[in-house]
Amino acid sequence: MTETFTLKTLKKAAELLQSGELIAFPTETVFGLGAIANNAEAVKKVYEVKGRPSDNPLIVHISYPEVIFNFAELTEEQKQLINQIIKAFWPGPLTLVVPVKPGIFPDVVTGGLNTVGIRLPNHRFTQKLITETGFPLVGPSANKSGKPSPTSVDHVLHDFDGEIAGVLDSEPSQIGVESTVLDVSDPHHVQILRPGYVTREMLESAIPNLRVSQVSLTDLETSERPKSPGMKYRHYSPNQPVIAIEKDQLLDYLKHHTDEQIGVAANDKLLENLPDNCHTFKLGNDIQSAMHHLFEALRYFDSNPEIDKIVVELYPDASENGAYRNRLLKASSQTIEK
Repeated sequence: MTETFTLKTLKKAAELLQSGELIAFPTETVFGLGAIANNAEAVKKVYEVKGRPSDNPLIVHISYPEVIFNFAELTEEQKQLINQIIKAFWPGPLTLVVPVKPGIFPDVVTGGLNTVGIRLPNHRFTQKLITETGFPLVGPSANKSGKPSPTSVDHVLHDFDGEIAGVLDSEPSQIGVESTVLDVSDPHHVQILRPGYVTREMLESAIPNLRVSQVSLTDLETSERPKSPGMKYRHYSPNQPVIAIEKDQLLDYLKHHTDEQIGVAANDKLLENLPDNCHTFKLGNDIQSAMHHLFEALRYFDSNPEIDKIVVELYPDASENGAYRNRLLKASSQTIEK
């Protein structure tokens, strides 16, 4: 059985991590599957239990912002930029990919690259766990590889009960999709490798004169050596096929597919007066709510064997919708939009 830990039993969870066991932990984005980041065998367990490709690097989670400088090999320009970024966005849903000092993390953490992704999660329980453990933790999403990411303790236990040592007891995640990943190797031109809650506009607004670009979804899928999680492999997919469809075409699509049992996740208004073959999940009425509930919706329908396919509302291609679209399109086998 996988044990559930509270603040009162936090020391035991840290001791298990120190001994090479796996503990899932909450963050503001999704739940992570934790292993102490200086133990190659413990980190290998993360790949094994998730079924994760070994060339897919892991994000290292720290408990204080200044700790990043213990692990990053930086020029003065890079340090100045990183100080600006972490002052504006940490703790929070932003991972920084930085040149890594040699000999600190095993290759299994970095995917054999000379960079590493580091973030400070905005969750005090998890910050305390990292501090108590005494070394940063790797923390990919605590789900079986390729499946929807977990946003609650129940999701973690659904995937890993009996396979990992424990999970920190916590409320569901607030944001619902993984962090933005920003490559800051070039202090003159940073690059978003994976979209998340922190957008390009937010970065440019917080740091004047910062040049920010974003890797396209095509680039993410064809990258041979990913510098960040989420860049190369199909993700977030339930057992049923997922159709991502813009709202103006959603109702018409459903009218022509009444011979199947369809799970529909969309804004509340769209879910009114659907055909009898539809099972519904409310995503709320704005992009923040939709992002928060997306993985929950996919898991909800995945657990229902009566569902033949899943139809999800696709928000327009705009920066503020980037994280939602990225996750939904990676989960989908078909996209319908103008």
